[in-house]
Amino acid sequence: MSIDIVGYSALSEVDEGAALDRVGALRSALEGAALVHGGRIFNTAGDGFMLEFCSAAGALGAAELLWDGRVERRSVRVGVHVGDVMQAPNGDLLGHSVNVAARLQQLAQPGVVLVSMDVRRAVRGALAQRLHPAGSAHLDKMAETIDIFTFENVAAQKPRTRKPDPVLAVLPFDNESDETEMNYFSEGVADEIINTLLRQSKIKVIGRTSAFQFRGDRKSEAAAALKASHVLDGSVRCSGTKLRVNAQLIDATTGAAIWSEHYDGDRADVFALEDDIAGKVAASLRRSLAQTERAAPIDPAAYELYLRARQIWLMMNDIEEDQASVLLERCVGLAPDFAPAWAMLASVRALLLPRDRDCIGEPEHDAAVEAAVRALELDADCAQAYAALSLLKPAFDEHGEKLRLVNEALKRTPNDPSLHVARAAWLYGVGRLRDAAKALETASVLDPLGPAVEGLRASLISARGDPFTAIEVIRSAWTRWPDSAFTWYIMWTTLCVAKRPDEAEALAAPGVPPRRAVIDRDIAVLQNYINLLRLGETERRDACDQLLTMLSTQNSPLPLSTCLVAAGYGCAERAFDLIGNALDTGRGLKPDNHDGFGMARAQAPLQLFVATGGEPAWKSQRFPRLAARLGLAQYWVESGKWPDCAAYVDYDFKAACKAALNA
Repeated sequence: MSIDIVGYSALSEVDEGAALDRVGALRSALEGAALVHGGRIFNTAGDGFMLEFCSAAGALGAAELLWDGRVERRSVRVGVHVGDVMQAPNGDLLGHSVNVAARLQQLAQPGVVLVSMDVRRAVRGALAQRLHPAGSAHLDKMAETIDIFTFENVAAQKPRTRKPDPVLAVLPFDNESDETEMNYFSEGVADEIINTLLRQSKIKVIGRTSAFQFRGDRKSEAAAALKASHVLDGSVRCSGTKLRVNAQLIDATTGAAIWSEHYDGDRADVFALEDDIAGKVAASLRRSLAQTERAAPIDPAAYELYLRARQIWLMMNDIEEDQASVLLERCVGLAPDFAPAWAMLASVRALLLPRDRDCIGEPEHDAAVEAAVRALELDADCAQAYAALSLLKPAFDEHGEKLRLVNEALKRTPNDPSLHVARAAWLYGVGRLRDAAKALETASVLDPLGPAVEGLRASLISARGDPFTAIEVIRSAWTRWPDSAFTWYIMWTTLCVAKRPDEAEALAAPGVPPRRAVIDRDIAVLQNYINLLRLGETERRDACDQLLTMLSTQNSPLPLSTCLVAAGYGCAERAFDLIGNALDTGRGLKPDNHDGFGMARAQAPLQLFVATGGEPAWKSQRFPRLAARLGLAQYWVESGKWPDCAAYVDYDFKAACKAALNA
């Protein structure tokens, strides 16, 4: 429980003695309430107190005792949460749960006890009836939005229950073919059913990366873990050109099969089969599929190439992207009217482009754009093609257009979690971290266990000043996705931001980095970061100064992340000078010195807002001038959508950006 005195600062300015008396009275009341309900005060700061109780009911009981003539109710505000904590040697408690209680207290109005959904779940009977729903709240410096309640003297009226919308988890279909290598095909059938439902219905479908973690004996755990109301499962058997598919839709509440069917046909019929299954799922959930015209059946060999490429692409593996490109080029050669293959080819080509420069007008870039355009010519509602075009924009320009393109994609496929992640990344890159966090919350509902969702979420939490919560998030994702290079990279950088170099270095131990996606040069670059963290403050600043001197003698594109790290550790003026000189001379900027870990060149502006462990670059009064040169200030002024940092600097950020544009 977190509690503080309303208006304490103002009172202390007028009558410091009265303010101190009020703090003393509150402390005495809290000690008495804690004694009755088995709690203790574990931390104080000015007029604020943090208390620990053995149960949520104990915390609410203690809050109620305060109103029993001991404390004027409207003079305090209270936040209550329940969760795991860590105890420091001095008895203080640390962890995400403590932070949530403090954030709830900050949101509470005078005289209000604000509690989380976890508290509501933890209490029963008359006490639970006195918790009144108060909507949902986005907690400051945190990625999540949570349901909140107020603790009142009277029971809340029972709300009229509304049957919730169905949430479907499509599990990976089992491969019952004689060849184990046909796993990609059986999973591909399930994956395409997901895509059909996303494109043609408003059903909430759990993302592939989360749903496909549940295989074999773990399939029975899927509904509860993913909060799905229904589960679609099945199997595929291929024998030569023949195909047999079994599918069943299960009500997760009762465990009963709503329907179950099997299909026999040729591999060439797979499109019609996927559409039929998707239609029957929609009908069973009392939803309809939009009537769209399917392209003519494609060559089964082309479809298998597409499924193989998709499996590689979804793993965010930079090293194998070129293999996916080759497969897709063969696919569209056999099936030139297959829009999804062209759209995926455009996305893969975007990720294969060099990250050290914009390639506008170069053959490789033109080929990627042509693939996206071809997809839209074949299917004007191909959402992935719009997303691919956003990745092909220049790194430091057209920021509003990148967002517009991904918004166009979401209009067509509003329940695709990958598109919400893409939108979050673009918002992150223009400094709108709160909006990015909201976009990720939507993605998290649709793909709660996905590596892209959790990795970006951890990065955002760290950028908003809470690396320790970020570590909890990314550690959980790393446990689930040990082969994800993106998750490994975010884990490493988050540990560094939290000043845990030994734990970060352990990630480079033999056998720990993902074998096929992390190369020795990546580890060497990140090792330099760790070496920097192990230095004292003065030595670290000197090392950053030497690093900038070395970079100033080179002609290759300047690594933006290196400059921003140096800026954060005492070399801001030199870092801004070096970046400005690179822009003046046409030297060029690249995001960093390592491989992309699933990030495209166009997403380079993210580096301006990610946490480095030092002072953020945006705190410098030179940042608006840099933002103007990188196209960001233009976006902010024209759109009226300002970055979060505008509210946290000690200068007029908006005026400085406008002045920089007029200079």
